[in-house]
Amino acid sequence: MKIPTTTALFLISASLLAARPADCGQGRGNGRGCGNGPANDCPGVCAVRTESTVPLTLSASAQEALRFQIDEERMAGELYRAFGEKHDILPFKNIPRAEARHRELLENLAIRAGLTPARPTTAGRYETPAIQARHDALLARGQVSLIEALKAGALVEEQDIADLRALATTTDSPELKSVVTALERGSRHHLNAFVRNLRSRGVEYVAQVLTPAEVAELTAAVTGRPERRRANRAG
Repeated sequence: MKIPTTTALFLISASLLAARPADCGQGRGNGRGCGNGPANDCPGVCAVRTESTVPLTLSASAQEALRFQIDEERMAGELYRAFGEKHDILPFKNIPRAEARHRELLENLAIRAGLTPARPTTAGRYETPAIQARHDALLARGQVSLIEALKAGALVEEQDIADLRALATTTDSPELKSVVTALERGSRHHLNAFVRNLRSRGVEYVAQVLTPAEVAELTAAVTGRPERRRANRAG
């Protein structure tokens, strides 16, 4: 039996969507999985889906930087969840899931390198003093207002990009570098989500870690269109 062309196209589209990784956002999201942006920008984190157990050799400096980055990804997710309890906008609901995936990828590499990732039982408590201090300051800032929470989120992602780049310089491992590249792309999408929300409220984000030129390049695609609210209007 001959299948009509329109039906065939529908079936092909449905099969492609079904094959898409569960944490890979559809269309223009708000940081879900691969972050904020068009679906064809999604190859980043969602393309790096390895559960390999092959041992990985890392230098002492790379191991230390990897531990730091794992703590940083956990901090980001926990901060956004805390902000989401106070400010009802999509980025604070969706981005924590992406941060969990980032952490999962890094922990898998750590285990393969012979490290034992921390298994914290209390949110907001971190092994790294610098991450602890950063968390406490940003959490307090984000409780002040939605604008401050969005600025804090943008700062988290800006710092994350800088720290991921630093992590990449500690190793010659192609696999670790590949994961870092994917995570940096995800952080760029998250940064865009926060900057878009700020611009839609008449606030321009000012670079605090990277150079203004770098942040301008990273957020060049931001349109200023406000995000849809999940429930009540926030801010």
